[in-house]
Amino acid sequence: MLWNIIKISLSTFLSKIIGFLRDIVIANVFGINIETDSFYTAFRLPNLLRKIFAEGAFSYVFIPILTEYKQKKSKKKINELVSTVYFILLIILIIITILGIIFSSKIIKIISPGFIKNKNKFQLTVNILKITFPYIILISLSSYLTSILNIWNIFISPTFIPIILNITIILSSLFTIKYFHKPIYGLSLSIIIGGILQLIYQKINIKNTHLKIKISNINIFHPEIKRIFINICPIILSMFMYQISQIINSSIISYLQEGTISWIYYADRLIELPLSIIGTTISSVLLTKLSNSYHKNDNYKFNKLINKYIKITLLLSIPISILLILSSKIIIITLFKYGKFTITDVLMTTKILIAYAIGLTGLIFIKIVTPCFYSQYNTKIPIKIAIFNLIITQLMNFFTIKIFKHAGLAWSISISAYINSFILYWQLKKRKIINFKYNWKSFIIKIFLSTFIMWIIFEILFKNTCNNFTNLNIKFRLMKLLFILATSSIIYISSLFLLGIKI
Repeated sequence: MLWNIIKISLSTFLSKIIGFLRDIVIANVFGINIETDSFYTAFRLPNLLRKIFAEGAFSYVFIPILTEYKQKKSKKKINELVSTVYFILLIILIIITILGIIFSSKIIKIISPGFIKNKNKFQLTVNILKITFPYIILISLSSYLTSILNIWNIFISPTFIPIILNITIILSSLFTIKYFHKPIYGLSLSIIIGGILQLIYQKINIKNTHLKIKISNINIFHPEIKRIFINICPIILSMFMYQISQIINSSIISYLQEGTISWIYYADRLIELPLSIIGTTISSVLLTKLSNSYHKNDNYKFNKLINKYIKITLLLSIPISILLILSSKIIIITLFKYGKFTITDVLMTTKILIAYAIGLTGLIFIKIVTPCFYSQYNTKIPIKIAIFNLIITQLMNFFTIKIFKHAGLAWSISISAYINSFILYWQLKKRKIINFKYNWKSFIIKIFLSTFIMWIIFEILFKNTCNNFTNLNIKFRLMKLLFILATSSIIYISSLFLLGIKI
């Protein structure tokens, strides 16, 4: 399992690097302006819906059930289940997409009311939303197929899905947008083209499972359909609470100064790198393995898996969080400070990234422990926590935005992540789902001590290598940045080793 996670992490890292290249191209070609704010606002909605209908609710419910089916049912029954769910999901998504396109102007009024006062910006956002909304169909079906592949222990190939989209966007930004009277429309259309290619790629991958997803296998009276939708409703409600929080955040952002949406987007992209490599990667593998252990009544292995990967989470997330805080400015300069991306954009994005980095460990911890509930079909606890978290986050927004301005939302998300993590841990401990049998106090002290040593080395290297950083070209910026980060990481790992922790 650990080797699978390492391979997935490496391929995810490659995907994120290409994603950063995509963002560099967009930042260089479009800069930070009304068009990019409109694009990122419109594209956010299909991404939010994707988390409900594919990567979130459906996968949390479907993976444990299909895992059980794989162990106990015939191939015919499995084909019936995956085909029926696929086509029901497709119909639901088509209906949502049609409604989304019809009511696009009303949707933008809800999620970004601040745009209404600027008619050009508002109409541009509405038009982009109409173009990009069908992406929810394509990416949700692709993510659904990913869930199936993971159950068949095919983890690597699905991680290349984002690369397909990123390459499509890069090629569009460099070569095809000039043929549109508004180049941002060309960028929006590339999302749909990339989504089509992603789904085709997954259709090819699914052949490796020898499953046949076709209309002739549909059984609308399949006994598991009712079970899936009964279990999925609380999770959708839980996800919906999170999305309501995001919509409220989008509404707040729309009233802030121009460029805020794009600054938050670039900070999001940077924090998504460790979140995906550590959190999402481990979570996707862990849910499948926990489900297997649960169905086999192997409580020892279940507990051992949780202990092991919480340790890995702390070992990786704490030093990465500190490195992001220390190097946030030079990372943003290295990746984005070209063309129309100004020094003001660098400073504003840096403040947001630091706020996110502070909450990184909490955000990853949530991703790791949440599968514990869903693997055991426990959906009530996550929804209660989600509702509480929504209330806490929005209450904090009143204070954090007043204090930190455009970075306030990131601060409230980070603080609430730790509150959420503590409640999840408390509930797992209370229900004896996990039982830590490890000297955690000594373990955490050693991590913090190693991180402190790494911090000192970073400061020494930074002072001696980063003079006149903005005057360097991308080659030398990358060389210096990678040297500092790599050296600091080696010091951290060496310190752990000397203190008796062998990664």
